[in-house]
Amino acid sequence: AGAKRMVEEGVLDLEPRAERAYGLHVWPTLPSGTVASRPGPLLAACERFEIVVGGKGGHAAMPHLTKDPIVAASAAVMNLQTLVSRGLSPLESGVVSITKVNAGDAFNVIPHSARVLGTVRALSEEGLIKLRDGVKRMVEQTAEMHGCNATIRYSPDHYPPTVNDPDLYPFAAEVAAPVSIEGVVRDIEPTMGAEDFSFFAKAVPSAFFLLGQGDGGRDGGPPRTDYGLHHPKFALDEGVLTRGIELHANLALRSLKRLAAEEGMASNADSGREVGEVGSTASL
Repeated sequence: AGAKRMVEEGVLDLEPRAERAYGLHVWPTLPSGTVASRPGPLLAACERFEIVVGGKGGHAAMPHLTKDPIVAASAAVMNLQTLVSRGLSPLESGVVSITKVNAGDAFNVIPHSARVLGTVRALSEEGLIKLRDGVKRMVEQTAEMHGCNATIRYSPDHYPPTVNDPDLYPFAAEVAAPVSIEGVVRDIEPTMGAEDFSFFAKAVPSAFFLLGQGDGGRDGGPPRTDYGLHHPKFALDEGVLTRGIELHANLALRSLKRLAAEEGMASNADSGREVGEVGSTASL
């Protein structure tokens, strides 16, 4: 993850040290020009995985002489769907999605292996690790049940959840509200998308916003902009870019002003303590 590497290499520790972080993402399910967010967890923790199920290949006409990795992988895919429904509390949120399956090259050959890719999501790192461990356990046991073996490889760095700092968020939302065409920041439910901005949010007080862009193209002009993220027809409503710029600029300038005021108050308080200490000493 790029943000994790930046944090590890000390970008937040360079002078002047970063004291706040802000981010935003266009959001096609919200009306163009609206701004949305929430205090606390906004985006999910995320892990991706690659599973390789190994078996024994052979002729498709003689399956009894093989250990079919496709059957084993298919069973594992179906079994994984129970991790959330039966492994998590109904009050928790989690996702286990299989997004790619590869196996074989010919219609009459059972291959020696099958490859499965997917992702795990949760709104806490604890929930993510629980699901991740469950994926490994279920895949290995399912493969063994079918006479196969399985190996699973995770990404080098799982993403933590993107959490809006509860103390910073009211200020950030107040700054963001005038930028929205509605004059307020919409309060929304968390989403299971993930962001490497979350590594910044773990290190310094942060706030992340969603910028609506779902109304573009409805007048028959540019392409529609309400297709979901990662949809093949996704298109950007460029009309909201100026609002995004305004949001970032306002957050930066207002934060710098607030930090300067806080530092000034702290300096005055320190000066007052020094005067008091001198006075106390003189009275002795």
